Amino acid sequence: MNIAAAAPLIRFTSLSLIAVFSLLSPVNAQISQLPGNTSPQPIDPNNPNVLSPTSQNNSLLSIEGGQRLMQESDQAFSAQKYDVAAKKLQEARQVFNQLSNFYQDLNSSFSGIDNRVSDSQRKQALETAQLRDETTYRLALTHRALNQPELAVPLLIQIIKSQNPTRDLGKKAYQQLFELGFVDVPYPKPDENNSASTPPTTPNNTLLSIEKGNTLMKEADEAVSAQRYDVAAKKLQESRQVFNQLSNFYQDLNSSFSGIDSRVTDAQRKNALETAQKRDEATYRLSLVHRALNQPELAVPLLVQIIKSQNPTRDLGKKAYQQLFELGFVNSPYPRKPGSSSSSSQK
Repeated sequence: MNIAAAAPLIRFTSLSLIAVFSLLSPVNAQISQLPGNTSPQPIDPNNPNVLSPTSQNNSLLSIEGGQRLMQESDQAFSAQKYDVAAKKLQEARQVFNQLSNFYQDLNSSFSGIDNRVSDSQRKQALETAQLRDETTYRLALTHRALNQPELAVPLLIQIIKSQNPTRDLGKKAYQQLFELGFVDVPYPKPDENNSASTPPTTPNNTLLSIEKGNTLMKEADEAVSAQRYDVAAKKLQESRQVFNQLSNFYQDLNSSFSGIDSRVTDAQRKNALETAQKRDEATYRLSLVHRALNQPELAVPLLVQIIKSQNPTRDLGKKAYQQLFELGFVNSPYPRKPGSSSSSSQK
């Protein structure tokens, strides 16, 4: 089954000349306006065309600026003001991510031109990427404290992709996923580590779980039975989104652990396939609701997506194609009926 991600996670632009950056995947860099010291730099009247380098300590777009935000988040966390702590950590994460991306760009631009500059920017890119991941981890812990596992899980997976599961921060991030019940295979193996072999019991109906997706599908069935098709479409769209996110996250974990621990890789591959199947089932039912609402323009794209994901030879793929045939979007039936080719040749 093709379970390619339909809703990509935050990605990063790799540097082919820096091998170590294959372990780093920062969030999308967006040049946003950040609050900070915007006072103009004094100009030397004796040399007005040259501005001397000045300290960046007072600028928010600096390592010091990000660290100040982290300190403010620590103070908020100690005071149990978790919402404030989360806001400060998100801002610090954005600062470090922008810095890392900017330093990567400079490294790439100076590669083969001036090794001094290139090496310096590479070092700073790695340093700020590490700070970004540490901030992301603390933000995930804050979301746990706020009982928001659906916000913590994506952050923890990003850390594992960036850090590699064998590094300390990657291990800590995976342990958090284990404690949340998002994964059920411990890493490292229990005989190599004292961590428990059974994940703790966690609520099954969190916003980002198979159980939540199943609940939404049941609610959609009830709405269809009551002929409340608009409600059913909304519930199925939400269910489809849950399963798609889960499938993408499990795929990311499968890829991250490939060649490292086959137990984890196999488990995550199985989870990815299971949630992708559920996503496609929710998508098929959503297309039927759109047909009931006389919205073929919404049903057709969903049916085509199912065929791409499932393959036309699988049952759900065949059912999706049959819907396209009934809608008149395609005019060749599949599979062929026995004897159809011979009868057509006689004509």
